[in-house]
Amino acid sequence: MDSPASSTAAPKPGALLVPGWDDNHRERYRALADGLVAQGWACRLVDLPNEVWSPAQRAAVTREDNLKDVLAAYDALAREPGVDRAAIGLVGVSYGGYLAAFASGLRPVRWLALRAPALYRDRGWSRPKEDLDKEDLAAYRLLRLRAEDNRALAACAAFRGDVMLIGSGSDDTVPRPVIENYAAAFAHARSLRTQMLEGADHALSHPDWHADFRRGLFDWLAQRRAELNKDATAARAPASPRKLRILVVEDEPDMLAITLELLQTLGHWATGVKSAEVAINRFLDGVFDLLMTDVNLPALSGLELAQKLHRHGFPVVFATGRPPPSRLAPGTFWLQKPYTVEQLEEVLRAAAALVPGGPREI
Repeated sequence: MDSPASSTAAPKPGALLVPGWDDNHRERYRALADGLVAQGWACRLVDLPNEVWSPAQRAAVTREDNLKDVLAAYDALAREPGVDRAAIGLVGVSYGGYLAAFASGLRPVRWLALRAPALYRDRGWSRPKEDLDKEDLAAYRLLRLRAEDNRALAACAAFRGDVMLIGSGSDDTVPRPVIENYAAAFAHARSLRTQMLEGADHALSHPDWHADFRRGLFDWLAQRRAELNKDATAARAPASPRKLRILVVEDEPDMLAITLELLQTLGHWATGVKSAEVAINRFLDGVFDLLMTDVNLPALSGLELAQKLHRHGFPVVFATGRPPPSRLAPGTFWLQKPYTVEQLEEVLRAAAALVPGGPREI
């Protein structure tokens, strides 16, 4: 049985990841990109500095050159089939955050997530980046600056989308005044969420610091996507005023948070647990209309969980990256990740018809 799907897949939001200069944690960015793709985003990673550059090319490259690289990557992402051009966000770190701020004024950008965004003097724009005076730059980053004092800050002042701004409490490269300058510049943004990782250094060298950053970023992006889905849902007449009470079982925290946010945005009541064993302990007769579970769970699998709870007589949706089996048991549905909002809604409509007595009003 194939996953129910609309004839035309919904467009995906896009995310462009812009790392810092000489960032030695490229595997982290690739993991971020993989995580976003798994959750239904279209994603590209800008390679700065480009790994194929010769030493002479690297020594000659300017901020102007790098901004062109970012814009080219944005344009390539926007041209990808299925990408919603009105829903593209930039995730920039350090030098990449500085470039992302500029790009927001040159391309349609809906969201900006900046971690430890760097700041540079406007002069020397066409000078090789490697030739910039590092001592002068360190002193400049301690200054209180207004939007009219710096072109990157001016781009932030003109930005009207949603912003997440993250700093590190023990960052000697991008100190706290830089974060405060950016925060002040975003005075007219649609929303601004700030987070300071106390004790963290610029590179997030401790795994816990990076985990905190990743968790905060994915939570914020999940909220942005939920808002996008809510806007799309509001434009359509609801299929039915009756909504479902759903138990979600998903061991991946980011995916669990996104799923719950999406279900609640669609008007359902949903709660989640991270294992089949906890689901069994939490389950009470008459509380839930539907079980939505991943298949690959630690210890007891989603398939085994469905068998153990079969006597309750409610429909089960398997939400998994696995391809669908050739046959499914009656009352079960297969939703292959990544899925669209339309596919989820279609599955829930079909499952609602099997709820004993019909779903209850919430």
